Amino acid sequence: MNLFGYKLSVDFRKASKQETSAIPAYMGNYPGFLLSNSKPMLLSTVYRCVDLISGSIAALPLETYLLDEEGFKSKYKSHPAYYILNSEPNENMTRYTFMKTLMASVLLQGNGYAYIERNSKLEVTQLIFIPAQLVSIVWIMDSSGIKRKRYQVSGFKDLVEPKDMIHVLNFSYDGIIGVSTLTHARQTLGIATASEEHAVNFLHSRASASGVLKVDGTRLSKEQKDDIYATWDRRMSQNPDGSNIVILEQNMTYQPISISPKDSQLLESRQFNVVDICRFFSVSPVKAFDLSKSSYSTVEATQLDYLTDTLLSVITKIEQEINRKVFLPSEQDRVVAEFSTSAILRTDKAAQAAYLKDMFYIGAITPNEVRRENNLSRLDNGDQAFVQVNVQTLDTAVAMPAAAPAQDPNMAGDRN
Repeated sequence: MNLFGYKLSVDFRKASKQETSAIPAYMGNYPGFLLSNSKPMLLSTVYRCVDLISGSIAALPLETYLLDEEGFKSKYKSHPAYYILNSEPNENMTRYTFMKTLMASVLLQGNGYAYIERNSKLEVTQLIFIPAQLVSIVWIMDSSGIKRKRYQVSGFKDLVEPKDMIHVLNFSYDGIIGVSTLTHARQTLGIATASEEHAVNFLHSRASASGVLKVDGTRLSKEQKDDIYATWDRRMSQNPDGSNIVILEQNMTYQPISISPKDSQLLESRQFNVVDICRFFSVSPVKAFDLSKSSYSTVEATQLDYLTDTLLSVITKIEQEINRKVFLPSEQDRVVAEFSTSAILRTDKAAQAAYLKDMFYIGAITPNEVRRENNLSRLDNGDQAFVQVNVQTLDTAVAMPAAAPAQDPNMAGDRN
């Protein structure tokens, strides 16, 4: 079939059993295959960081704006890319699903790819997410002897030019290929995984070491010891919770070996793993629900730090990649796509009210624009901007003549 505008040798979405041999083994049954990095996602901190960053980006509206000659912006809803970027990038995904999937690929795989499908007018018609495992970068020599980058996609008959492929990189050493965060955090993830597995194994053993069975005054043979081991294990395994009563014979005594919960659950090690993993993802431990060293003021300040230290760089790289590839060269100086970060304030009504009030007082927004942000209907005569009139410059205040004091009518009557 003709998919994405190219004739594919294999359609990995509808491949028959005979064709699946051409699909990479890691794909499984697309799109339900498990990522090769699925094991780290079993760690709660990794899952939380990936889900937090990808979900935050996905929740932001991606608006298309038209710039006038003075740089002022207005929403460009008639542009063909407006609906695609802000609502439905492709027939299978909403904007939220598309952006969340793209960012998860960036964080876990190091690279996020989306093929730009165009019509005969070169206008974008769809943005198709492509798993990073299906894409590789190749270099070709052009007629001038210069090496040019191309994308080789499994299933595509032809190479894809950079202008037709959105490529969002994670941390990169060469600016061509992104490196997964998990690659840099491999040692920490290994320690964290080992800690979790140790805790699970310890809990499976009923969270207690066995103990010592003492027999006073008697030397037991190997057969007697084996018989006691078998009897004890059989009795203790009858009830999974370990609440069994065992009758000891003659001069036998049982002394359990106790291990504190602090030692058995590796609390310090596992808590350190949370902080260390958060560092790799540039996420505060508070955002990963580690409140051990936090206060109300810490939680409040963390939101601002998260926006500036974590989301800003991600938002910038996605915006720049979209603006230079989705829009035609002839319109790139007057059409731009930007995330609307004001959506983050939707759940914080106090911050949203303070922001809108400040914008209103300086004449930046009108009453109807405030009402629109709060899903309220339009007011008559609400489209004009207002400014406060009780503030003036010092020069104006000095230049104004002193006003004559108001005369009291009663005093005037007395003089008459």
